Amino acid sequence: MIKTKKKLSIIIPSYNEVNNLKNLIKKANKILFKNKDIEIIIVDNGSTDGSKKFLDNNKKFYPKLKFVRVKKNLGYGFGIKYGIKFASGKIVSWTHADLQFDIYDIVKFLRKNCDEIIKTNCIIKGKRQNRPLFDIFFTKGMSILVNFIFNSNIQDINGQPKMFSKILIKKILELGPNDFSLDLFLLLLASKNNLTIKELPLKVKNRKNDIAKGGGSLYGKIKLTINTLKYIFIINFQLNKQIWKL
Repeated sequence: MIKTKKKLSIIIPSYNEVNNLKNLIKKANKILFKNKDIEIIIVDNGSTDGSKKFLDNNKKFYPKLKFVRVKKNLGYGFGIKYGIKFASGKIVSWTHADLQFDIYDIVKFLRKNCDEIIKTNCIIKGKRQNRPLFDIFFTKGMSILVNFIFNSNIQDINGQPKMFSKILIKKILELGPNDFSLDLFLLLLASKNNLTIKELPLKVKNRKNDIAKGGGSLYGKIKLTINTLKYIFIINFQLNKQIWKL
């Protein structure tokens, strides 16, 4: 792990988002010019759509940004974990590269909650607003199931961004899954260690380019649900072990 230098590290995994990268890196660069205590790490998560060439051609124009690449896509969670290895912040955050979640909001969350995160190791997460009823149905259903099985009180599992103290990093790298279940893992890790999970409302913007990689379509929602159910079965056994303790 890199020695802590920054207050916040933002990890943004990007898989086949070449049409969003231009706006993403421009926004990220503006944030870094105004916030010297923040670093942003964009992870090309094994993209096959020309993202690598685009980023290689633009790295010299954005020296404040960190660009890292996973040669082969092994999942959303793997990309985040790979990016975390390059993080130097006291606080770590991740969010999506599709611009549905404004990375400016992460900075706002940091300024409002920095001391609380560091002192209490609480988790800050976005609570998605203005979503279609169909999407809310799937989200609520998954939360009810998870809370019933694990005796927890977790809402909007995949709500972005996630923000947490570096004390959680070791367990994330050791035990965190390589797929979209990483969001669930983080929240259960916090819940089982009696850490506060604080939700902040965040409007979801419409995706302008490309297709959603997670639960954007009905097929995606079904696939995500099945994979999450499989992971719940695995994690339910592991949560009884002391290895989960921070």
